[in-house]
Amino acid sequence: MQSPQAPENSHDPAIVTAGRLVRDIRTGLAVALVMAHDAGAGDFVPRLSALVEQVQNACDRSPDVAIAMILLCQEEPYAVRHAVDVALVVELALRRVGHGASTRRSVVAAALTMNLGMTELQDQLAQQDFPPTPDQRQQIQMHPQHGRDLLRALGVADTLWLDCVLQHHEIPDGSGYPNRLRGEQIMFEARLIGLADRYCALLTQSAWRNALRPDSALQQTLAAGDIDSKLGRLLTQTLGVYPPGAVVQLLRGEIAVVKRPGLIESAPLVMSLFDAHGRILVHRAERDTRHEENTVTGVLDSQKVARYFHLTEVWAEEASGAQLRH
Repeated sequence: MQSPQAPENSHDPAIVTAGRLVRDIRTGLAVALVMAHDAGAGDFVPRLSALVEQVQNACDRSPDVAIAMILLCQEEPYAVRHAVDVALVVELALRRVGHGASTRRSVVAAALTMNLGMTELQDQLAQQDFPPTPDQRQQIQMHPQHGRDLLRALGVADTLWLDCVLQHHEIPDGSGYPNRLRGEQIMFEARLIGLADRYCALLTQSAWRNALRPDSALQQTLAAGDIDSKLGRLLTQTLGVYPPGAVVQLLRGEIAVVKRPGLIESAPLVMSLFDAHGRILVHRAERDTRHEENTVTGVLDSQKVARYFHLTEVWAEEASGAQLRH
């Protein structure tokens, strides 16, 4: 199989698209996180506020492209990319339950900075080929409080933002950290960040853990006994069983990428990329997986397939700039 040629304008930085916005958010957050550890970083809050606005803009322009990039575009260092992934999921979930833009801004800011207290450690953990050491586990346990304290020192006064960072690893049964809060002591928004954090982490390969396919990641996330059923339902409704960017096998034999959610959570609309013999389809075909011959029979590794097509073939202009140059 050969990689396709990029559309002529797919790398034009003058064109604002959802794909380019997500790339810019990742780049901007990497800079902001480095600055956060600089005592003179007086413009940290305005920088983060601008990134939050970009997250909301990307979701306005194309939620499907924003989510697809979680699965198809995983080139950047883990810590930054993961925070942006979680922020996108949280923004879309809060829209679904009717939260206003102001509340969403605070929670998205919290998602972007949830691991501020362990940024370097997070990238280290993603690269090492063994589970966290006891010392690393202690750092992990303390990172919500450390991150909250760093944000305060950087001038963050938004209590919702700060509390979500502090509470995003608390669990209703009291087994979470750092303060072992229980039940209603934990804010809904913090629990949502924690849920999105778990789900998105399972989608990423690390040196000691294989990435899960999105349907398995959702199943494992929801199978945890500490998950609020309403929150789990919200995550499923927001992403679907097969989210945009998932690569699936159809009963007819074709390999397709999920384009957008369908009317049924387990039956998305897909774009077929390869025929039953693995040959690239010259004419892409949109399929509705509600129809029996298009039933999803399996989920494949999105990263292995991503190199063989351009996102603009599926999501048109809004996906321009999403992929790095081949």
